[in-house]
Amino acid sequence: MTDYLITNSAALLGGVEDASVPGSYNPVFASHALRFEAEQAASISLPGVTDIWIRADCYYDDFNRTTSGDGFFASVGLPTVDIARIDLNNGAMTFDYANLSNSVPNLTGAPVTGFPDATLFTFDIHIETGAAVAGNVDDYRVTAYVDLSQVGQVLGKADKVNGAGAVRFDFGGTNFLDGNGRFFLSNVLVSDQDTRGRRFRILRPSGPGALATAVGGHAELGDGDPATFAYARAAGDAVTSTLTPGATPPGTIGRVILASHARNASTNPNPGQVINRLRIAGTNHDAAGQAPAGASLEALTSEWAVNPDTGLPWTWADLAGLEIGFAGGS
Repeated sequence: MTDYLITNSAALLGGVEDASVPGSYNPVFASHALRFEAEQAASISLPGVTDIWIRADCYYDDFNRTTSGDGFFASVGLPTVDIARIDLNNGAMTFDYANLSNSVPNLTGAPVTGFPDATLFTFDIHIETGAAVAGNVDDYRVTAYVDLSQVGQVLGKADKVNGAGAVRFDFGGTNFLDGNGRFFLSNVLVSDQDTRGRRFRILRPSGPGALATAVGGHAELGDGDPATFAYARAAGDAVTSTLTPGATPPGTIGRVILASHARNASTNPNPGQVINRLRIAGTNHDAAGQAPAGASLEALTSEWAVNPDTGLPWTWADLAGLEIGFAGGS
């Protein structure tokens, strides 16, 4: 299983971190939502694989279902074609799609119902292209779920698919809200496995750890601001931070995933790799080094299915004694 993106971070998705609107996020799993204005899209870069899932907790103050406004609030993009859109037109919601060589959805799909107003809901979307559908390079299938129930699907063929995978998904678009012109997202997950029913909690650094040879510490790593950061000047420079796990949520811990949101700030970076690090009872447990691809922020994730110090399944008590961070690698 590969999780390409797990975030509540405005640094990656845009928007404004907002904990002020009751009901816009689930406090058991998130401390805030990301707020977007009506004309603003939350655009997610996807890895281009032919079978990809996206999920998010969503809260829309007021869908524009009662006026003559038109707009869309979900769009799937491949390198050379947008293949599907959940659209609003004169109060009606449809799942629109593309065919032939058109570069935007040009066919009106079946009506869509099930998206609530002013209620937190889970949204999962499954995007399959090319060989993942039926073997034809121009095939695609996009399926949407609200609170685990399927609300729409488009199955089509477009000659610009060319076997490629989706590279972009947009929440939001234009003119799709009425009244309070804003919407909220939290706990956004992108994975190559089924996301339905999966939940996670994001724990940010909350205090200084034992290692502090990198520049910057828990304040820079945990504030969600892309303008502040910590960095290693040489291989071996490291920083760790403590966590505050909080109340125990329902269920068991399936795995711990550590994400370093990193970018290359120079043509010849030194060091060239980020090594995600767990520190438990004075022992460092390092993941394989990863190199950020370029100047844009990306999530470099590593995962531990069990506690590496004990070899046993994770418990919530383990997290109270866990330090997280990174080291520079060459």
